[in-house]
Amino acid sequence: MKLRLCAMALLALAAPQIATAQQNVVPVIDGPTYLMTYVEVVPSAAAQALSALKDYRDGARKEAGAIRVDVFQEQGQAHRFVVEEIWQNRGIAQDHTKGAATTALLQKLKPIELGPPDIRTHQIHSATPPKAPNANDTILISHVDVAGGNTNNLIAQLNTLGDLSRRESGVVRYEILDEVPAHANHFRIVEESTTAADWEAHDRAPASQAYREALMPMLGTPYDQRLYRVVN
Repeated sequence: MKLRLCAMALLALAAPQIATAQQNVVPVIDGPTYLMTYVEVVPSAAAQALSALKDYRDGARKEAGAIRVDVFQEQGQAHRFVVEEIWQNRGIAQDHTKGAATTALLQKLKPIELGPPDIRTHQIHSATPPKAPNANDTILISHVDVAGGNTNNLIAQLNTLGDLSRRESGVVRYEILDEVPAHANHFRIVEESTTAADWEAHDRAPASQAYREALMPMLGTPYDQRLYRVVN
């Protein structure tokens, strides 16, 4: 029993050091900053949420330091949205999250939300240049996180995947975003393909399949990939 308690105490002491090491794998860069906000409302209020998000998007695009602000609506789950914002740097992005536009949006969503909007801050790991999404393109947003100190292993896999994916026919946009400093082992992948067939071909391509095979034993949570359309 004493040995077991001792081992548990050592693990508890080591946990913060392991977490810190995981965080320090990726240095924070004060450059273009991506905010990804996940919004989920009651299904009957999807149109109301859409109107509020469009108003927010249109206003945010006019703010100083805004590079892109886009709203995506999940296919098959019309009450779920993602807002992707690109700001010139972290300071501007953080000031915006505390500003009047964000406050007003949160107030509008409060009566209809299933849970508070989840705002995540990222920096570019690798990405195509920012551009307006095409109206009829297929958008995929994936979340991937790994456990057990596998951040560097994941980064190696993402580097290969990103380089090969951007060369594929039909791939319009390919962004790999790292959620630092909050969770250096959490990444989001934003893909834009010209057609659904292009997306399917990409996901079945040898590079994508090799990535998914290598990723499986490292995953901290189930792989999450969702289809979206841009809101015009």
